[in-house]
Amino acid sequence: MIKTINLPDIGEGVVEGEVISWLKKVGDKVLQDEPVVTVMTDKATVELPSPYPGFLSKIFVEEGAIAIKGKPLYSIETAETPDSEFKEQETLKNAPKEKVQVAKDEPKVYASQEGTLKATPDVRQIAKELGIDLREIQGTGKEERITLDDLKNHLQKKRKNQDISSSKLSDDKLVPLHGIPRLMAEKMALSKREAPHFSYFEQIDATRLCQLKDNFKKAGSKENIHITFMPFIIKAVSLCLNLFPNVNSTLDMETKTLRVHKHHNIGIAISTDQGLLVPVLKNVETLSLEKIIRSYDELIKKAKANKLEPSDLKESTVTISNFGSFGGSGRWATPVINYPEVAILALAKIQKQPMIKQDTIVIREALNISWSFDHRVVDGFLAAHFSSAFRNYLENPAQLI
Repeated sequence: MIKTINLPDIGEGVVEGEVISWLKKVGDKVLQDEPVVTVMTDKATVELPSPYPGFLSKIFVEEGAIAIKGKPLYSIETAETPDSEFKEQETLKNAPKEKVQVAKDEPKVYASQEGTLKATPDVRQIAKELGIDLREIQGTGKEERITLDDLKNHLQKKRKNQDISSSKLSDDKLVPLHGIPRLMAEKMALSKREAPHFSYFEQIDATRLCQLKDNFKKAGSKENIHITFMPFIIKAVSLCLNLFPNVNSTLDMETKTLRVHKHHNIGIAISTDQGLLVPVLKNVETLSLEKIIRSYDELIKKAKANKLEPSDLKESTVTISNFGSFGGSGRWATPVINYPEVAILALAKIQKQPMIKQDTIVIREALNISWSFDHRVVDGFLAAHFSSAFRNYLENPAQLI
């Protein structure tokens, strides 16, 4: 009997996923609950197990293609006798059926603030994804509404106007984006489109922080715990979020509301064999510095061993990127917000730099930090006070204990 397996519900709000790799070939034997395919969504990369034993009889979605929730992904040929004639297609356990709503009326037409630009929502969405300014297009529809044909014609004209000789491109290599690189490209583009970024820079005297870390490092070596600066940074960020909770939020422009999150879920951008990942240390506001050190060490070890669970990559509210750990000597950055968060912190490498203390130039261990904020939520006043509080915690690190 042939059992057709649909893409299940693998996360809140997830409606599609990219097939990264098939772990079985057509004709291979498959055990019940044995992983068959790896699928990556905008939230996590997961291996999907087969709900039935048998043989892989058909693959509906090739590697690199997009699978849709509730649509066929693969089929399994089982040896069982069908219980009834009407059960021709099975989905994974607990996968809910999608509701399809049929529009009864014509699509709504929306005008711009000036009241002259009109386009249907689908046209606006496509234009937004392609980075096209609808003001450049003359609508030919009813009441000069911009139609899909108008959008297509505009794209064709733009391509014709591009004075690029195909001979110049003949030796270029086209590399398809799959997996994490494609997901990263989509998320970064979305962030820059939706959130008006602005950056704020600060230099911190990290001399005392280095001393405190060394003290913890001696104790941590006995328990095989790798002590870095990151747990201290995470603790300081959380303490600042207590003082300025609006930085720990997401903005919903449709409902015109700001969701201020109760928990401090700190995402840490790290480089792995799979690419850039952002595992999340959750409920940091409830953790002591010692607990953060242990939890962070466990999380990073899981990431390096490719053993992260989907839940480890979800629900971050603020992200930290330590570009200084990559070995570069750069001192500042303008990081891209991990949308829909409203703040991200980038850390340079701690290194000796000249500082002025009581009108005297001294050499200190300096940490250069770069913030990026969503200007719709965080203004310059809030950014300055938030960063100043962060600097105070790190320059007086006894407050972190």
